Amino acid sequence: MSRPADTPARAAVVVAWTAILLGVAARGWALSQRGSLWLDEASLALNVLTRGFGELLQPLDWGQAAPVGFLWLERAVASHADVPDLWLRLVPFCAGAVLPWLLWRLGRRIVGTGAGALAAVAGAGSLMALRYSTEAKPYASDAAVATVLLLLASEAAAEPHRIRRWWALAAAIVLAVPLSLPAVFVIAAVAVSLAARAEVRATRGARLVVLPALAVAAATFGALWISSYGAGAANASLRAYWAPVMLDVGADDRVVRVLRVFMELTWVPLRWTGSLLGTAAGSALWISGLVFVARRRAADALLLAGPVLFAVAASAVGSYPLSDRLAFFAVPGVWVAQAAALVAMRNRLLSSRSIVANARAAAVFVVVASAALALWQATDADRFLRNPGSLEPTRQLFTAVDNEAATTPIYVFARSAPAWLLATSAGEWRGNPRLDRWVSLAGRAGAPGYENIARRRAVRPGEGDSLIVTSAARTELVGLAPGVEYRIAGAPSAARPSAGWAEEEARRIAAVARPDVWLVASHFFPGSSRNELRPLVEAAAALGLRVAEERHAGDEVVALRLTR
Repeated sequence: MSRPADTPARAAVVVAWTAILLGVAARGWALSQRGSLWLDEASLALNVLTRGFGELLQPLDWGQAAPVGFLWLERAVASHADVPDLWLRLVPFCAGAVLPWLLWRLGRRIVGTGAGALAAVAGAGSLMALRYSTEAKPYASDAAVATVLLLLASEAAAEPHRIRRWWALAAAIVLAVPLSLPAVFVIAAVAVSLAARAEVRATRGARLVVLPALAVAAATFGALWISSYGAGAANASLRAYWAPVMLDVGADDRVVRVLRVFMELTWVPLRWTGSLLGTAAGSALWISGLVFVARRRAADALLLAGPVLFAVAASAVGSYPLSDRLAFFAVPGVWVAQAAALVAMRNRLLSSRSIVANARAAAVFVVVASAALALWQATDADRFLRNPGSLEPTRQLFTAVDNEAATTPIYVFARSAPAWLLATSAGEWRGNPRLDRWVSLAGRAGAPGYENIARRRAVRPGEGDSLIVTSAARTELVGLAPGVEYRIAGAPSAARPSAGWAEEEARRIAAVARPDVWLVASHFFPGSSRNELRPLVEAAAALGLRVAEERHAGDEVVALRLTR
């Protein structure tokens, strides 16, 4: 006969594994429906597909930065594919699918089975976690790597005399550096947490195994910084893009920046909306959960909070932006702390009950709280799961235009270049003169077609005339950047394209129309006052070009056949 104390544990196991399996199923469905890579994914994919493994150690084009190990994994799984979209999302999918299971184990190890189940439910149903699990970006893998490090550190600290625990942690520390950029913050938290434990300091195996691993990790990060990461950190365009989410305590909007950090760590991962009330509630849960964990073992609280604290310190000196996607690596520790706060509330409410009644009530609490959390998150995730492929579905439309246009010239709007190239390169990624030409004209910061550059002057006559790519019988006009620099948050550098931009681009388009010319565009902010395509089409109409055919893919992608 099982003991009453086993009842909540059994309930937690059922809840956790239900969440884990449903999370995998939801991610599998979303992955199968995602369709085209959107702008950020396509930009990173071009680097992966057009470079060899050694070349991925160099600074990336198309305004991208990513950990080398992640790029190598992407290169290994997708380099053979003519249509690489699904393959490029395979690594993030695997990382995202395993995250709820890792959260279950981490919460169970540090707090208990109830917290583990709640953390697993949060990770399985989060809209942010779902979306990042199906995007060819490293955010899901960052979170998975961080959770593995926290889990292995907690397991090693719990059994300090088992040398294999230290070897597993040492291997994870060494591998984490190339696999995840923010892993350095997690490793620092692991080191501080372990150093705070007397039983660990007294363990000879920990010193002989983990300390060398930390040294190797530091050397690896230094080498990667010199070869690749440092150039990305110094890129003026990238720094301007991420500047609004640096925790600059001297900025005029410093209060907003601080609030944004709390929101993006404690609320947005649970529900992808902005809410001051939700942020207050999420932050209160996080802090009270850390206090609860600290009262049991202070080093565990350091382990959970450390990644946030080190990332905040780096952001305060302008070295790491804390947007929702780049802060996601620290969310697993936040979720476990928030789950711990709920368990602390449960314990306080049930403290006066008998053992049998307490066990039954604890089991009911786990089931009810998990179900409520899952249903609440489902109303948020539903908007993504209904149509996972709705974000810039470019491939089918762009491929059709490329096939049907034959020798007709094509103008490619600046922000559409990565998606256009992925849709029209037919698997010819390496040693492709056309792609090399496109990179030189639009893929590098400062290039005239680089989509996110600011321009405070008027476009000069003929400024874009050299932005032409000719291959076989096809002429492609590389769109001159509109001159509006967008940032991760806040207002762009200008409310509209540079003076003369639309007129000069329309002149280029009209010059190649014989009598037709195609215009393809995505990521042009349709339905808003910032729609940069509208003035361009109006300027073309003023030169005698009319829209003979108009095709759409959702609201975000359009192809226009213009004719005289």
